[in-house]
Amino acid sequence: MTDSATYDPISINKSITVESSDGATIDGGGGSSAAVSIAADGVTFEGFTVTNPDGLLGIKVESGYDGATITDNTVEDIGPTGRLGVTGINVGQGDHDDIEIVNNVIQDLDQETTDDSGFPTVNGILFDADNSGPGTVTDTAVNNNVIREIESDIAPLGIVVQHETDGFAINNNEIRDLVAADSTDSDPSDGVDFGFTFAQGINIASPSTAGTVVNRNVIENITSEETILPEAVKIDGDGGGVQFRANQFLVAIGLNNKNGTDGGSRDPSGDPVVDARNNWWGSREGPEEAAFNQDGDDDDRSDVVGNVRYEPFLRNPTGGSRSGRGTGSGRP
Repeated sequence: MTDSATYDPISINKSITVESSDGATIDGGGGSSAAVSIAADGVTFEGFTVTNPDGLLGIKVESGYDGATITDNTVEDIGPTGRLGVTGINVGQGDHDDIEIVNNVIQDLDQETTDDSGFPTVNGILFDADNSGPGTVTDTAVNNNVIREIESDIAPLGIVVQHETDGFAINNNEIRDLVAADSTDSDPSDGVDFGFTFAQGINIASPSTAGTVVNRNVIENITSEETILPEAVKIDGDGGGVQFRANQFLVAIGLNNKNGTDGGSRDPSGDPVVDARNNWWGSREGPEEAAFNQDGDDDDRSDVVGNVRYEPFLRNPTGGSRSGRGTGSGRP
């Protein structure tokens, strides 16, 4: 496709490259199906604008397919639907290998509550596993994306990983302007009040995380209006195989490991299992420690919750005029 026309939803079921040279638009037209469905191995999808106003999904890699490359697209204007899981880019259930989601802009996603909406989250990029059999994602990269302007009455999330991982990179992404607005404030007529909101830049809910790296991401301007402080990173699953380096955590809670519970999250020596050394926490003094989310504070210095090794930390943000590794108060 080489023109800037608007096309109906498409399903790609052959191993081909589908490319637009000037940002042709694919519009999902609403509903629960994806505007773009990838249902074959070895598909490259590049250069499009993907929209689905009042719809659920932008781009989806269907369950069990490998080798998808999703690059240089703009995914925008998805939702609201009033149902669970408005998502910009979705990788479906089952095993996947060699997935690349790179150089995309994902923006203007919205989810709102209704009387029968359940738990209406919204996700920028979601690796959507089945709880009873999560499957494994191997040799996969989510790099150089911009995820911004995501709003939900209950929970906006930037990148969510639910599968087991073995060789997984989340590098050089910008995640910002995520807003969780209390439903009764945003639309009093819907009659739904959860009593809390939460917002997270990255959520790792994987039961196993071998060879997973999270490097050089910038996570900022995340807002949660009720009870639960916003979090740059929340680990709900296994953080033992994840290494965080050179990130900028510019959110009230920089990293929350299972909300302060042990949950088997210490190695045999008793050391913290989540390796978050050499990151920038918004202050030359490094992060503050909090017992759980609500014990944190919303200031310019991010907090850590749970078993996290954060020393040494950066004393200047990466990429700044005085960037470089600091010593913190501990050893590598």
